[in-house]
Amino acid sequence: MHSYKNLLLLAAFLLPIASYAQVTETTDTSGAGHVDVRMDALSLGLNQEAAAPNQYQALAAGTTIVSAGLTDNFDFQVGSQLFLRTTFSASNIDHTETGMGNVSTRFKWTFWKDEATGQALAVIPYVEFPTHSQFGGSQYLQGGLIIPWSMKIGLGSTAAAMIEWDQLRNTQNTAYVSRFYSSSYLRWDLGKTFGAYTEATLSDSTGGSSSFTGTLGAGATLSISHNFEWDFEESKVIGNSRSAWTEVLRFRWKLL
Repeated sequence: MHSYKNLLLLAAFLLPIASYAQVTETTDTSGAGHVDVRMDALSLGLNQEAAAPNQYQALAAGTTIVSAGLTDNFDFQVGSQLFLRTTFSASNIDHTETGMGNVSTRFKWTFWKDEATGQALAVIPYVEFPTHSQFGGSQYLQGGLIIPWSMKIGLGSTAAAMIEWDQLRNTQNTAYVSRFYSSSYLRWDLGKTFGAYTEATLSDSTGGSSSFTGTLGAGATLSISHNFEWDFEESKVIGNSRSAWTEVLRFRWKLL
């Protein structure tokens, strides 16, 4: 019972940090003078210590981006992955650590909109700085470019896609490799409260022949208010992975 309570505490630490639905970046910006905080994924884990059977370690992680709207079409963004790690016995909490992974800075510029067709294009260059964090992450400068596209197709439906190019350190940490990533989704708004979508992703890199992965999934959204939305997605994993299925719970929270 205590382990479940501590997991709830870990989730409560990260729940106020929120995200847009789906993996695919949108062309939407925060708007001049507005601030959004979003979490792209929430991960919770609980492991029993081998050396101490009555002791457990729980880890919560959430990739977070804070966006500040400088104009109606231009956002400045800062992102990182936040961690909360707690070691506890069956009776109480023994030790708690918090930390963050590498920090990235980026901007989103929605440079083209066509009101007649409902289409929009944006560009998101980013740079990721090492933090020498004990929670992981590269110790080298990394970066990339994301180009999202979206189109309103009527009857409350939206189609969107993005392509992404990243310069990342390889697993051996000996050189940089290029990662190529693409995703697309089709979303339906079922009234003001509920929504549904399907999404596909593909990823490959120059780091090796076994680097190809992808997902095929579907999800649902629940909008509690104009400023807060829940999103749950389940996906079938294609390619090399430890799991055949993934489940992700996301949040969106508009601060200002």
